Amino acid sequence: MLDFINYPVSFILWCWHKVFGAVFGPTSGVAWLLGIVFLTFTVRAILIKPFIKQVRSMRKMQEFAPEIKKLQAKYKNDKQKLAQEMQKLQSQHGVNPLGSCLPMLLQIPVFIGLNHVLRAFTMPPPGGGPKTENYFFSQHDVESYVNAKLFGVNLGEAVYNGVGVVSGGATNIGWHWSV
Repeated sequence: MLDFINYPVSFILWCWHKVFGAVFGPTSGVAWLLGIVFLTFTVRAILIKPFIKQVRSMRKMQEFAPEIKKLQAKYKNDKQKLAQEMQKLQSQHGVNPLGSCLPMLLQIPVFIGLNHVLRAFTMPPPGGGPKTENYFFSQHDVESYVNAKLFGVNLGEAVYNGVGVVSGGATNIGWHWSV
């Protein structure tokens, strides 16, 4: 359903894993960890323009904050008139109040896609059997992820079973994907 997000996320992760896999080895947990970290950096780099607009918008809002306080004091009993005057003031200064939320809203689907891609490494395909491939990752890459160890824990088991594996294998503690 969200393949339009999952494929690009998977591709960027695949590229970074290939880079760090060449340095640390493809089955290294460090290569996978750095791949995920650099995926995050890549998303931030792609969103640099909206982020700059967000910072400029926040600065403009700070510049006319005293005027906002005056409006709030003047129209403290009339919320509708206050909203109208605030919109008027913001349009005069060229500020979009929703502009500061845009970078965050654009990142949310990417991280949901990353969650889905990582979870799909360990989920068996419908009908059972071993997991073969995952978006841009071949069967070899999937096995590389499932068998990669980070701090002595298999990444595939940690993602699929949750924190319980990390905390000594107890089954009733940790993160549960069904929640």
